[in-house]
Amino acid sequence: MRLEQPQAIRTIFFDAGQTLLQPYPSVVEICQQVCQRAGLSVDLTRLKQGLIEAEDYFYRQVRLNRHTWASEQSINELWLGYYVSMLRQAVDERSDQRLYELARAITDEFAAHTSWEVFPDVIPTLEVLQQHHYTLGVISDWGISLGPILRRHRLTRFFDCVIVSAIARYAKPSTLLYETALQRANAIADYTLHVGDSYIHDVLGARSAGITPVLLDRAHRLRNSDVDCILIHSLTELLELLELPSPSQTASTALASQPAESERGGSQ
Repeated sequence: MRLEQPQAIRTIFFDAGQTLLQPYPSVVEICQQVCQRAGLSVDLTRLKQGLIEAEDYFYRQVRLNRHTWASEQSINELWLGYYVSMLRQAVDERSDQRLYELARAITDEFAAHTSWEVFPDVIPTLEVLQQHHYTLGVISDWGISLGPILRRHRLTRFFDCVIVSAIARYAKPSTLLYETALQRANAIADYTLHVGDSYIHDVLGARSAGITPVLLDRAHRLRNSDVDCILIHSLTELLELLELPSPSQTASTALASQPAESERGGSQ
């Protein structure tokens, strides 16, 4: 599926987790590091087994409370329960208080920018979009830590607005969250894209507000025939959709336009 009028798009919103950022080095390795600092030696294999239990807990809780991401308190409670579920399967410590303390330490660790890395295709893509004067923004189900994380990774320089669910008090796929983003960006839905990795939260949420959704499938699990929306597998494919030059083409053009070393007065 292609954009019918790519030249009409003026605003692009992005999801954050698994679109712009991913855990670094990984969820289980971060948990292991926190436990080690607390004096506990934890095997990665057991943590991976615990992760299965934690994921089950996560989806049960989110189904029970659709508004979890609209509150900083409920977000923290979700992650505390998540990591307690993981640790209960992975460590020999049986004290609930001790497990809670470890879960709190892990939750705090994920509030730091050092526990996240930017996907390699993010900054090159954002640079091209910024050069072509698109209005750019973030719409994310996240706690208040997202702003500092984006700043420390020097991503906020690209964005005209960052809409965080815990601050906006609306969570995906709420139409109100996307309408809030449109208002903040002074954007018109018909001329706007939203890029994210979740069909339910990003595609259906954006579509409910009249925004054209783009589903990002970095793992290549889907084919175009599997979905009823635009599908990409990397952010650089977004540039193709918009009929923009790739980052490498942009860099080559910029290099070709620079004067030779002798014309600039020679090397220093």
